[in-house]
Amino acid sequence: MRVIIFGATGKTGRHVWRRGTEEGHDVTVFGRSVATLDGGGSTLRRVQGDVLDAEVVRAAVADHDAVIVCLGSTGLRDRSTLQLGTRNIVDAMEHHDIERLVVLSAAGVRRSWAQIPWSSRLLFMTLLRNIFADHEAQESIVEASPLDWIIVRSAVLTDKPASGSYTASNTETTGRISREDVADFLVEQITDSTHVRSAISITS
Repeated sequence: MRVIIFGATGKTGRHVWRRGTEEGHDVTVFGRSVATLDGGGSTLRRVQGDVLDAEVVRAAVADHDAVIVCLGSTGLRDRSTLQLGTRNIVDAMEHHDIERLVVLSAAGVRRSWAQIPWSSRLLFMTLLRNIFADHEAQESIVEASPLDWIIVRSAVLTDKPASGSYTASNTETTGRISREDVADFLVEQITDSTHVRSAISITS
């Protein structure tokens, strides 16, 4: 499957595109610094650009079968990158009639608030409040789209090796999960329709 990954140079995005290539997908990575990515061989296609540039995003999305979004905020004061970038991606997908969209969000957003521990709630209400608000808006944009979307709400991310064991649930309390495990789940969603047009939390 031809898949383009936005946020491919981030800590999680790097694992996502590697997992995608391991699974035999035709992978395109999009970002402002994709030229710095190591590996992938001659089959990895790199598109340099800013997700906030709608025209560049529209051109990049063309001729793909699926899109994975794992965008990150630019800092603690950033309240708009996730929603504005995702809006451009959704618009581009609608323009090119591409249906499958997989978006990485955070456990605690919207209906998953009850799943996170008090420590995470405290962070979202204080230090991470802008990022949290941006995720909320991002999810609203995705849910309002006509696409075959899947929102993956990740538990607190770690850099530990993949465990190969994790739980996707909208009832279980979330804890931590490795970025590699999240990448594995995200890539699975481009061909698995179990969670289409729904949000699902994932934790170890």
